[in-house]
Amino acid sequence: MHTTRRQLVHVFVLLTLILTPWAVQAKSEHEIYFKGTDYELHVFEIIGDYPGNTLLIIGGMHNEPGGYLSADLYADLSLRQGRLIVVPRANFPAIVSNDRKIHSDMNRKFVNGNGKKHQNHKKEEYEEAVVAILMELMSRSDALLNLHDGSGFFRPKYIDKWRNPLRWGQSIISDTDVHITADGRTLNLKDRIDRVIATVNLHIEEPEHYFFHNNTRTFDDDSPHKEQRGSATYYALTEYGIESYGVETSKSIKSLDLKVEYQSMIINAFMNEYNIVPKNPKVSIQDPHLEYLLVSVNGSFPFGVPDKKTLYVNSGDRIRIEHIAANYERGLLADIKGVGSLNDMNKEFVVRKPSTILVKKDKFEAGKIFVDIRKPDKVLPVMAAGKNTPQGASQATAREGVVQFLVLVNNDSRTIPDGNTLEITPSDILTIQEVIPVEGNPRDLRVNFVGFVGNKAYNDAEDRGYRIHPSKLWKRHSLDKKGGIYRVDARLQDRSVGEIFVRILQPTEAR
Repeated sequence: MHTTRRQLVHVFVLLTLILTPWAVQAKSEHEIYFKGTDYELHVFEIIGDYPGNTLLIIGGMHNEPGGYLSADLYADLSLRQGRLIVVPRANFPAIVSNDRKIHSDMNRKFVNGNGKKHQNHKKEEYEEAVVAILMELMSRSDALLNLHDGSGFFRPKYIDKWRNPLRWGQSIISDTDVHITADGRTLNLKDRIDRVIATVNLHIEEPEHYFFHNNTRTFDDDSPHKEQRGSATYYALTEYGIESYGVETSKSIKSLDLKVEYQSMIINAFMNEYNIVPKNPKVSIQDPHLEYLLVSVNGSFPFGVPDKKTLYVNSGDRIRIEHIAANYERGLLADIKGVGSLNDMNKEFVVRKPSTILVKKDKFEAGKIFVDIRKPDKVLPVMAAGKNTPQGASQATAREGVVQFLVLVNNDSRTIPDGNTLEITPSDILTIQEVIPVEGNPRDLRVNFVGFVGNKAYNDAEDRGYRIHPSKLWKRHSLDKKGGIYRVDARLQDRSVGEIFVRILQPTEAR
């Protein structure tokens, strides 16, 4: 009878999605709190096509990658129904420092009174400022998932020192089994957790990794976990009357991919519980890799410096890191060693001695740039100053050339490094958007797709911004003379400073 009732509910939801005329267009919102500080807080709100429950997902209160990397996957989700509020990195300083806490444990600061402290906070009290924002997000939610990695493996009965009731790993935590809210509602946390665990464990191959329900009995006088009365789940449950859960994968599981997979399975099962319907869930964990930094020196037009290259400046020059180009968009920082603070993005610093710019994605190193002081007897050739470079500004020196070509293939943005080949099909439409030079203004360059004429009235060999269809290319200008591969050339005056190649795949070739 229980299964039949759930089936009827799912049929009703499906019919509602099909027949309801008042659906709103799905959208996403991204808000940044404490911008420019080391504890910058990014909040993503994903609103579905159709209204429904709101699930708040918090990761990164501690330096536990299974939690914050899993939450990060849901910041780009699209929803058919319901709403997600995602905070991937609640405690960014702890994550990049790889410490559980900086000043104090953030997950012990959810107590009455902290909600007003973010108005006049001090830097050393940033945890309270972040907690105040999280409290406000709880007030707009129907349920909370707080994601962590825990020690060992929680088991209801003692097995050994790593598998026992005082361990946390591979458990879903609640502060009680059943809670009666101030307005008289009954929240049966145990029943919902039991359903989620039954669903998830069915798909876990290793029995040692099964999840169990961990009721910390936070309300009880003899609870072994009275410290949980300062936790996010306890506060959300008691203050706002919303169902709240901690999710802990085990630190003993060495595979980060596997921990993220388990966390995602739990999140998906809870989304199903609250009828939050996704459009395009995804799981993709890659090693972070820096492509280049965009750097300004003494107010110059930003130029690109590739990973592991050296930026040469004069002693006393002012440098500013304006953008990190990497295979991730979030959780990035650049730290100029010996100056500034934890994150030196978009801040200007005077350089008087050699240093290193360390780029990290969360706690993981993504790459580095070396900064050296130019010696009078070793001045390297520099690219011409851009039109936007202030008169008299000192020019930094790196290798001459182009770092990246920024292109669109249909509506898909891609970054092609200098000297590489881009493969497209005969039906694709290519647009060359921009080039990123090592130094100077990209507008001082001319970018020519050899074999294409954009301006037919006056062929100026400048092909940025045009929609290039393979059928419009001149085969006699292709490198193979058969229309198979073409060259895109970036030139400064009469010198080639960068190039990529465009290969047109034949119908028989797999893309």
